[in-house]
Amino acid sequence: MPGSGKTTLAYKVYNDKSVSSHFDLRAWCTVDQEYDEKKLLNTIFNQVSNSDFKMSENIDVADKLRKQLFGKRYLIVLDDVWDTTTWNELTRPFPEVEKGSRIILTTREKEVALHGKVYTAPLNLRLLRSEESWELLEKRAFGNENCPDEL
Repeated sequence: MPGSGKTTLAYKVYNDKSVSSHFDLRAWCTVDQEYDEKKLLNTIFNQVSNSDFKMSENIDVADKLRKQLFGKRYLIVLDDVWDTTTWNELTRPFPEVEKGSRIILTTREKEVALHGKVYTAPLNLRLLRSEESWELLEKRAFGNENCPDEL
């Protein structure tokens, strides 16, 4: 479900100091519905290698990424994965998730969440009820002040 806070929750986990200190390497990648696999893998490679590598046609980015991750504890977030084919393509270069490495994915599709090796049950987020939405808006927009009556 779009707008339920999946990306926000994943972002908070990804940036939490107690989480990030657990991993040697981390990368965040937003996956569009139409994506370029090599570009996304290049983005992940640049984040985990702390470089500005420019891919070329004759270089296997997936292999470079696999070598960079091998033997290290890594956290990869794949945000907004649309289908199982995308999931399969993007996770192919990742070594077996061992030594505490993790891949977090956000998706609107239950089928994608359940696909592949799932180490924990998918977390289903619900939309806020209208009272909760209003309370959140008041808190963020007005802080400790009262909300104007016209709203």
